[in-house]
Amino acid sequence: MSGDKVIIYEETGADPTIDVMTVQNGSGRTRVRAVGKQEEMVELVSRLVGEGVTQVEICGAFGAVWHAAAGRAAGGKVPVGAIYYGFESLTGVASYKARFEDGDVLSEAFIIVHEGADPSSDVIVRERSDGGRTTLVAVPDEATAGEVAEAMAGDLQLIELYGASGPEGAEPVIRAVDGRVPVGVSGYRR
Repeated sequence: MSGDKVIIYEETGADPTIDVMTVQNGSGRTRVRAVGKQEEMVELVSRLVGEGVTQVEICGAFGAVWHAAAGRAAGGKVPVGAIYYGFESLTGVASYKARFEDGDVLSEAFIIVHEGADPSSDVIVRERSDGGRTTLVAVPDEATAGEVAEAMAGDLQLIELYGASGPEGAEPVIRAVDGRVPVGVSGYRR
């Protein structure tokens, strides 16, 4: 399961050339990058594919139109995933979006499945100028993702699950938070 994977999300003032987080071991490398504007994401995907990444996942805030643009930028050379939300999370994600647009202070977690990761050390908390925070935490498997999600759920308004094996991989997280937090998981296009 080795590879060079990149996750991209949007953060005001971000530098897309800098890795926000890197988890690297015998199972490959997973990096997280942030872009300051949605338009930068497409250029970054194109550049990363040219550098040899093997998979790209983008944050749910980009939506389907930008997912399609990222897929075109990848030119069919690598799988491109984007976070989508199941029916059980629609009310929660709609509330998150409305509160975000109203300027509320919100906190979210990006849980990243990367074989061999250690969630006690492979974690970064980014405090934002608006008072909210984004927690990036890598876990070795989906079962551990569920445990981490359950422990963090009380302090979050949103969870995005990266590197999981689709709905089966998201199930432990969705069950662990039991509707308290919307959970998004990557859907892919090539």
